[in-house]
Amino acid sequence: MKNALLALLAGTLLYFPFSKLNLWFLLFPALFLFLKNRSLLFWTLGGYAFVFLSLRCANISSIEFGGLNPVLSYSIFSVFAFVFAIIQFSIPAFVSKVFLRNHPLTYGLIYTVVEWVRSHFPFGGFPWLLVGEVISQVPFFKYSLYFVSIPTYTFLCWLFVYLILQKRLLLVSLKIAFLLLISYISYNIEPNTLEKVKLALVQTAVPQEDKLNREAFSKHSSEIIKMIEKATEEKPDLIILPESAFHFYFSEEETDTLYRLSLHAPILVGLIDIREGLKPYNSAYLFAEGMLVDYYDKVKLMPIGEFIPKPFEFLKDIFQSIGGIDYNPGQRIKTVKYKDFSMAVPICFEVAHYSFMEKLAKDANIIVVLTNDGWFRNSDCTFQHFRFAQWASLRFKKFVVWVNNSGDTAVINPYGKVVEKLGYMERGVLFNTLKIR
Repeated sequence: MKNALLALLAGTLLYFPFSKLNLWFLLFPALFLFLKNRSLLFWTLGGYAFVFLSLRCANISSIEFGGLNPVLSYSIFSVFAFVFAIIQFSIPAFVSKVFLRNHPLTYGLIYTVVEWVRSHFPFGGFPWLLVGEVISQVPFFKYSLYFVSIPTYTFLCWLFVYLILQKRLLLVSLKIAFLLLISYISYNIEPNTLEKVKLALVQTAVPQEDKLNREAFSKHSSEIIKMIEKATEEKPDLIILPESAFHFYFSEEETDTLYRLSLHAPILVGLIDIREGLKPYNSAYLFAEGMLVDYYDKVKLMPIGEFIPKPFEFLKDIFQSIGGIDYNPGQRIKTVKYKDFSMAVPICFEVAHYSFMEKLAKDANIIVVLTNDGWFRNSDCTFQHFRFAQWASLRFKKFVVWVNNSGDTAVINPYGKVVEKLGYMERGVLFNTLKIR
């Protein structure tokens, strides 16, 4: 019983760095407890508590918007959390105990390998609840993310705790000194990003239940258009709206309004479109000077939300909001360009695919994330998503502009600092002129 309670404590402590409380420092005592208690049962139970607490916010989407009975939703989710725990926690514990002589450092090594694998496979991967990504919240050390990847930092966190466990304080000191050095070097590298441009970020704040009903959604469009018109009066260099900002498709006649408004200021907006094969695309379109200048189709689709991988097609009948339609993925990883802008425009959860972001942001001078987190209300899931934007700003030393339907819409500087933001479900326009210092 004592070990079971201790395992639940370890899982709960590991959850807090991924919660809205953002208690990042609890990461290390949590990892310490896992390394101190290296049994398969401890890791499985602790891992289950961690996953269940961290992702229980996913039930908001399935219950409130998917029409699923709460009991059924939490039952399905509990199975998912258990499978996740088996993969991420039980497998490292089993492999280390049976094949690697129960050496404590191998637990962290295999954990890191599993985290990397499940971030990429299957179905495009699930790069969520990543230990290394927590470093984006650690003062000063966060700047080292410019040099150190998320998987590397995951292992370094385990290594740090292992050295503490072994009381190898000299190596702990050397490691801290090394990370402080590269953090200092990174901090003093000049950001490679666009600046001195004026942006107008439109937070549409359309309730998610309205977004799922075309007629209800359309009632918000006139006010959103008025916000764009008002924004043009301030003569911004770019107006940005979130993912699926309007009820109409790009190819529909109502898009003419955006062409007209782009005569006064360029507009980047997320829209759904139906093209060949009668399947939708989730895309970002850039209008300027009365024309369509460029666009980007979302490449990394979200399993369940945007397509149902085999053999789970039966979920289309369970989740009403899916509607039985799979989206088409984009075929090109590209920036959206116009004049001085070369924008990486990850849509929604694409920003969490860190390997994908390395390719997408490579040639960009600014990162613009278009998203709609209304599916998860103002929950831990929303916070976890937003934190990837802070990671991206530190990793690429570029401004990250986070434009959300529900909030928070924000500007993040190349040092991971939120410069300015609009609160949750606050409909309005955020004006900001990008300045590095």
